[in-house]
Amino acid sequence: MRKKSEGSLKSVIFRNISIQTALILVIFSLLLAGNSYISETDSIRNYLEQRNLALRYLTRGYFAKIYNAVDTLSRNRLVINDPMDSPETQEAVLDLYKTLTLVDHDINYVFSGYKNGTMLINDYETPEGFNSVLRPWYQEALKASPDITQGVPYQEFKTKEWLVSVSKTLINEKGEITGVVSVDSSIDDIAKILVEPKYHSSYSYLLKADGSILVHPDEDYIGKNISEILGFSPDIESGSGGLQYSLNGAKKICYYNRIERLGWIVVTVIDRKEITNPILLKMFINIFVVGLIAVFLGWYLSVSLGRQLIVPLEELHKRVSLIASGETESASSHHYPDNEIGAIATNIEQLTEHELFRRNRELQLVNRKLERLSTTDQLTGLYNRRKIQNDLEKEWDRSKRYNTVFSIIMYDIDWFKKINDTYGHQAGDEVLRSIADLTRSNFRSTDIISRWGGEEFMILCPETYAGDACRMAWKFCSSVKAHDFPGGISVSISAGVCSFSPENNLDFIIRTADERLYQAKQSGRDRVVPASCENPAADKSGST
Repeated sequence: MRKKSEGSLKSVIFRNISIQTALILVIFSLLLAGNSYISETDSIRNYLEQRNLALRYLTRGYFAKIYNAVDTLSRNRLVINDPMDSPETQEAVLDLYKTLTLVDHDINYVFSGYKNGTMLINDYETPEGFNSVLRPWYQEALKASPDITQGVPYQEFKTKEWLVSVSKTLINEKGEITGVVSVDSSIDDIAKILVEPKYHSSYSYLLKADGSILVHPDEDYIGKNISEILGFSPDIESGSGGLQYSLNGAKKICYYNRIERLGWIVVTVIDRKEITNPILLKMFINIFVVGLIAVFLGWYLSVSLGRQLIVPLEELHKRVSLIASGETESASSHHYPDNEIGAIATNIEQLTEHELFRRNRELQLVNRKLERLSTTDQLTGLYNRRKIQNDLEKEWDRSKRYNTVFSIIMYDIDWFKKINDTYGHQAGDEVLRSIADLTRSNFRSTDIISRWGGEEFMILCPETYAGDACRMAWKFCSSVKAHDFPGGISVSISAGVCSFSPENNLDFIIRTADERLYQAKQSGRDRVVPASCENPAADKSGST
């Protein structure tokens, strides 16, 4: 009679369960690893694409104000007509340049060079023998005239610091080029924007439309053409896309996006091995771990686990996953056992639902706060320039489609620099906040008020003709003049007004209002200069 060992059956059960479980889990792991490799590769690539797109918006926002500053200065009569002949004019232009560098810390230098070789620049002494006409920024502006240059990378004459210069020719009323005005930004500061925080091999750089490198973390590449570095001319004519190439023996993946208006291209690069190596390592670790778990699971199932423990835990996992995915109303046909496992499962479900609700609530609050910060000026609480620019575009489209009208009032605080110099910047900030409060109280709830920049404000008045906007602006001027500002500071404003007309685009309307504001300044300040009426009573009917 054959004897059966009590332990042999347990060994067979353990061995069979372990082998079968291991085979199933290994096969499943290989499939999962393959899918994971594809999924994670796509995820990283999507991240880089989104990062590249974000850098495109950051760069466009960074240089939009630089372009606006250059464009505005190129239309300033004091800057156009060589101010070197008049000390008073020279001082006024230098004050303007200094104000721009103080208001925007991204601006390193603001200067203008003239065809006689002289240069006007704030807080900087030109070296002996310096000739502005020979500098790269001057020559590039002549080539691009009358447009703004795409940007010229160059080394500063004395410090050898790498700068990128955006410049434009100065053209007088006779159509003659009198010189060039330029605004410089530090390439190091721009490069900091392009830093990739997540991957050490990743970096970004800027190309001009002709393929020359404008900004690069490695200064040796600045000014070179991308085809010289890669050994071939990449096809980057489309608005965006991706490329793969080899550089110095390393395989690279890059994504690029073209920046409208600037004409530049933002390129984000990463080593391919930084994407693939961690995923492969993770895949092999997962397979190894799964093999160990399979052996342990076979022993655990054969000895003590059963349906009373495994099934409730699996059901709990499924329920928690449904709750985490937002399906909180899904019903379960499973009933947990009336023991510790059932009690734990019920408590975990309740805790998961509560935590999910709390996190969703926090996320909503954070999103609302971020949205508010992105559209609001922090100092005055008014809308910022980005917000009103969107509202202006919408209102212009609406007026164009439905044949309605709107007006804009652009005003700024007279002698604001003198207020800052006399009473201090804190007092100047108080004046800005008071002006913002006064604007809210003087205009309608339907009017959109924003801080356009510095001490300059813009008001969008929907369904408002030029005459009504003029009267509103004059009334507001009087309110400001009569207002009791903190510290007894006397404040007045100058304003320009312009209305919608179907034959003119939005840029023309904004530019006209800005020109009228400039006229108000030149006419003595504390007044309103409209585009289509001479005084508050000039248009009683409200027509344009």
